[in-house]
Amino acid sequence: MVPITPEESLDLGHACLELAGFLSYFALFGALGFYFFVLRRTPGLHPSAPGPYATVFAVSERRASGVGLAGAVLFLFLFAVNVMNNRDHLPVLEALRNGGLRSLIPLVAGVLLLLAFSLSRLPGAWPGAWGLGGLAGIALALRNVVTGRWTAMVNPLHEVAASLWIGSLFVLLIAGLPAILRSSVPPDRRGPLLADLVARFSSLALGAAALLGVTGAVTAWRHLKYVAALWTTPYGYAFDLKMLFVLIVVALGAWNWRRMRPRLPLDLEGEGAVEALRRSAKRELLFAAVVLVITAVLVSLPAPQLPAP
Repeated sequence: MVPITPEESLDLGHACLELAGFLSYFALFGALGFYFFVLRRTPGLHPSAPGPYATVFAVSERRASGVGLAGAVLFLFLFAVNVMNNRDHLPVLEALRNGGLRSLIPLVAGVLLLLAFSLSRLPGAWPGAWGLGGLAGIALALRNVVTGRWTAMVNPLHEVAASLWIGSLFVLLIAGLPAILRSSVPPDRRGPLLADLVARFSSLALGAAALLGVTGAVTAWRHLKYVAALWTTPYGYAFDLKMLFVLIVVALGAWNWRRMRPRLPLDLEGEGAVEALRRSAKRELLFAAVVLVITAVLVSLPAPQLPAP
């Protein structure tokens, strides 16, 4: 084992802030991903659908917006903390001014997301509330485009991809599935409806996982710098541990997609396949939470430096 030098020691406070930032992203983009790519694309679920189906849509939408609202509040709180604790110890307004568009875009996007999720929860909500949230989410994901460097886009897109996958899975479990199982939808229609909902999520998860893999490979190459860093540096140890748990999450997701999802149309009362899928998805979320903790530690460690000649 290589001893950890003071320069390589872990900043626990920074790791906790990073973890909180990941959670805010998962809530924000999990809610947006679930609404735009899962709920709205599920056949038979829309506000003008027959009675129980419209109710399922409304309940799912409201619970998703609650998750997004919590994420927006946490995001703005962390933004304020980071601005007040800027490394140059500048006053807040001066720090914002010095940050330029890189500070202004996240602030405006966070406020718009807070407004959008709040409006979507009101009775007779403004129909464009979710659209406003979607545009704010895109601006937040692409905020580093103002730097003019494509490498600055990699980390935000990596976080968004992970959030669309795992965050949407979380919203699916607490919003979509319970809304159907506890609804007055005829029992013989619940299984097929659940299968359609999960199929839309699977499409989103596959696309997000592909983007996650590409951006993750680029990020790893940029930070590790040389292969031996994987087994000779604290950063490498944390990265290896993260990849181990990532593989577990991928394996559980593949199991749900290949084995559990096809059984849903045959499950009429919320027993059997639905409960098995829910248990497996909870395990997937548990291991994903471990990945988040390890990632917070990883980004709080200095990246390896090329060894001296």
